[in-house]
Amino acid sequence: MIARPMVPTADQFATDELSLTDRSRFWLAALEASGQGVAIADATHPDLILTYVNSAFKKLTGYNAAEALGKSCRFLQGSDRAQPGITTLRQAIRNGQACEVVLRNYRKDGSLFWNQLTIAPITDGQGKVSHYVALQRDITAFKEQEQALQRQGIYDEHSGLPKRQLFLDRLNQALAWSQFSGVPGALLLIDLGLPAHLDGSPSLSPDAEENLEIIANRLQAYVRPHETLAHLNHHQFGLLLLDPDVQLRAEERAHGIQTLIRDRLAGFEGGAHIGIVPLTPETPATVLLQAAEAAAMTARSQQQGHLSLEASAIVAAPEQYSRDRDWQQAIAAGELTLALQPQMGLRNRQLRGFEVQLRWQHPQQGTLLASQLMEHLEQSQHRETVGRWFLDQAGQLLSQWRNSAQFSGLFALSLLPQQWKSPSFIHDLRSLLETYQIPPEQLELDLPAQSLAESAAESWDWVYAVRDLGIGIGLADFGSRSIGLYDLRNLPLTTLKLERRFVRGLPDDANDRAIVRGVVAMSQALKVRIVARGVDTVDQAKFLARAECDAMQGLAYSAPLTIEEALQVARSPQAPAW
Repeated sequence: MIARPMVPTADQFATDELSLTDRSRFWLAALEASGQGVAIADATHPDLILTYVNSAFKKLTGYNAAEALGKSCRFLQGSDRAQPGITTLRQAIRNGQACEVVLRNYRKDGSLFWNQLTIAPITDGQGKVSHYVALQRDITAFKEQEQALQRQGIYDEHSGLPKRQLFLDRLNQALAWSQFSGVPGALLLIDLGLPAHLDGSPSLSPDAEENLEIIANRLQAYVRPHETLAHLNHHQFGLLLLDPDVQLRAEERAHGIQTLIRDRLAGFEGGAHIGIVPLTPETPATVLLQAAEAAAMTARSQQQGHLSLEASAIVAAPEQYSRDRDWQQAIAAGELTLALQPQMGLRNRQLRGFEVQLRWQHPQQGTLLASQLMEHLEQSQHRETVGRWFLDQAGQLLSQWRNSAQFSGLFALSLLPQQWKSPSFIHDLRSLLETYQIPPEQLELDLPAQSLAESAAESWDWVYAVRDLGIGIGLADFGSRSIGLYDLRNLPLTTLKLERRFVRGLPDDANDRAIVRGVVAMSQALKVRIVARGVDTVDQAKFLARAECDAMQGLAYSAPLTIEEALQVARSPQAPAW
């Protein structure tokens, strides 16, 4: 029997013609039809025993009415009583109020489910709470999804290792313990090298994906119980050590890790390098981690397996790391782009082609020019990735223009710092020609004169390899560095690009006039083209034409253009008005 105070009053029905019995039957049918578990407890009993449960309650908990009625509603919690929601529930019952909580409950078979429990008091004729009605909703699927998302936020879903934020928390704990106990510590940053062909997306190549899992498993097996290992991102791991002899121990661990993973680096570029920094309690954890990343990057640029930073160098190291991280973000965010400056033939006053230049649309600093990027890029571990991106974008663009605009001119590409030193450089060029079906004579690579001047002659084999592919070689900024005439005679150059300082004084400066005429005569004797850069006035252009310079680029013809603007010039080239 259900006590009368729980029967709905007449004004809760659409008609008052129903008898009390009909209303009770109507109410019970509605409760039984409910998809939610419904239970009613006797508020006058010290243990709030259950006096009614519906069919959905049985389906949810596994307990039928005979097993549930007369019991305290606490039986669904089992021994799991230390739950914040229970305190909230007790307070509401004590005050005769409604409330909603989420509890861990347990079915008859012992399995856990998350119960979103809503209770509301029912009063008798004197206004006293006689019963509580409880609505139960199983939100287990939602909680599991929520926990999975939370776990993904702090643990790597593949390796199960802590991610960056949790590692920083552990690092802060290690710093506090090191300061309290006096036991020194060290942080090792293991950098596997950038994943090959990473375009900013989180996906890796199949080789990298497979080897990353194997490397993570090997590192976990290698790490000792008192050490902390984390998977910081797709190509970096962190290791925390606390040891009285930590300096020697860190070096030993670095050697061991190198040996452990050396054969599983396919899909990553440049091999593994490790940065080591001591734990200095006065230094924030984020700075220590950045310093370790900078040390790993320096080890890579110096071709060392690992590099240990002194405590005095830790504060300055993150500045280089920050600059290097900017490059990674620029690649991922699509901030890098191309600019194209037209070149005009001075003999026929026709479009010769374009010098393709790198640009960075920096979110804070605006557009950064290639001249502003070179020194920055030279120290970056991303220089090979940026260089490969630059080649690929230029090749893709040239291929599109050949098809859409029947463009048959030249693309002159300025090599990025040390780009030609990459072991894959010639392979990348060959792949570029094959992938985009580009005639090699439409490409010319501009070699910085400084790089040629600072390199030994025996390192110039790549120049001959480029020419063997049919791609031209231009010597950029000729005159800015001392290049021997013997080198000019023996290198298979196709173009000399006259340094803009010798153009600036034309046509008035006698010395500049003499230098230009001499360079033109020499280029003709060597059978190489001469292109003048920085030709910004009509008078300069006219003098160069009279001096039989082959081509020019500069404001007298056109400023650097966006890809869309350059395409219009390629489709409808115009001779200058002068």
